[in-house]
Order: sequence, then C-alpha cells, then structure tokens
Amino acid sequence: MSIQIHVTDANGHQQRLQADPGSSLMELLRDQSSGVEGICGGCCACGTCHIVLESDWQPLLGTAQPEEEALLDALDERTSGSRLSCQLRLSQEMDGLSLRIVPAEC
Repeated sequence: MSIQIHVTDANGHQQRLQADPGSSLMELLRDQSSGVEGICGGCCACGTCHIVLESDWQPLLGTAQPEEEALLDALDERTSGSRLSCQLRLSQEMDGLSLRIVPAEC
C-alpha cells in the first residue's frame, strides 16, 4: 500500500508524492521533487537532503542519531524539526507526512 508525503519546496510550491514503504525519504524527494540533491547518495555526509518536519511529525519520527546530529549542527538553517531525509526510511506510519525542503547550503 502506498503512502502520501506532502512536500513544500524551497520556493513554497507544494506537491503530494506517492511512495511505497521501504526506500529512503531522500530517494523519493530527489527523484520526484526539486531541491534535494543527495550528493553523498544517502551516506549522511553532505547535508544536501536537509528537510524540516512539520511540528506534528517531529515526535513520531524519533530523534536523530549522533552522526546525523553532528551534520545538522553544522548547517546554518537548522531548526527543531530539521532532519536529513537520507536517514528516514519510508514506512506506512509516515502516510500523510508533511515537510519542507531546505535549500542546500554552499
């Protein structure tokens, strides 16, 4: 059964993406949206898949692991809802997830 993800890109454009559980959120955003580059291929090494989760979703997806936290700390645009989409595996529980894509920092 597919899940639906609500995405707002860096320019404020909104779209709904459909996905099957199992892949990474970064892959979905990179392939079906704009603004997520995922340069490192999902290795938690670049920060180009930075997203901000809507506040309702933040507690449901848990906290970042130390490696992700360290990379997020280095980003200028970090907020309380910041995550790296490469570190989030799509699951049925994520149906309806709302997020905002943060522009990649140079």
